Amino acid sequence: MSERRSSFRIDENIALEYRPVDVADLQSREPESFFENSGAVALYSEIKRLDAENAQLLYQIKNTNRSLGEYLHNLNRKIELLSQQLMAEHKPPALTQITRQVNLSEGGIAFGSSNPIEAGSYIALRMTFLPSYAGLILFAKVIRCELCKAGDYQIAAKFHRPRDAQLNIIGQQIMRAQMADRRSQQARENQ
Repeated sequence: MSERRSSFRIDENIALEYRPVDVADLQSREPESFFENSGAVALYSEIKRLDAENAQLLYQIKNTNRSLGEYLHNLNRKIELLSQQLMAEHKPPALTQITRQVNLSEGGIAFGSSNPIEAGSYIALRMTFLPSYAGLILFAKVIRCELCKAGDYQIAAKFHRPRDAQLNIIGQQIMRAQMADRRSQQARENQ
């Protein structure tokens, strides 16, 4: 089980911001409301949701009419490039200052923080994956906060009510990172 779990986890550098959330806000507000300029992230998530919904249809079209399927695939790719550019232009402020090493899975995230966050509390997270600038804003419940030897805190949080489109974006990011690691490892072995 631990081998399977570790194969779906990655260590990655991402831009990460978080805000504390009380339970009343968790029930009455969307996570995007905790961050300025979050419209681009919401738009990108919606585009990815539609993309996931249309994936099976595109596959069926390609099977019946290859030219039309390729044309629609290229249109999809153009939309993807435009949305990535939109995300790059609306990136979070001081992106380089909030980039951190995280451990990410489809179920949650672990990251370092200079401030403790009480276990059992909720946070709103804004994650921006680099270099694609794909972004997500979602709630998470802190399940662990441990003081490290260096004096900072290691926070572990479980995503709270993530949408399918958000899980798809995280899953795609994990697959991309794993494929890049494998290519890098193969290149080292071939030297």
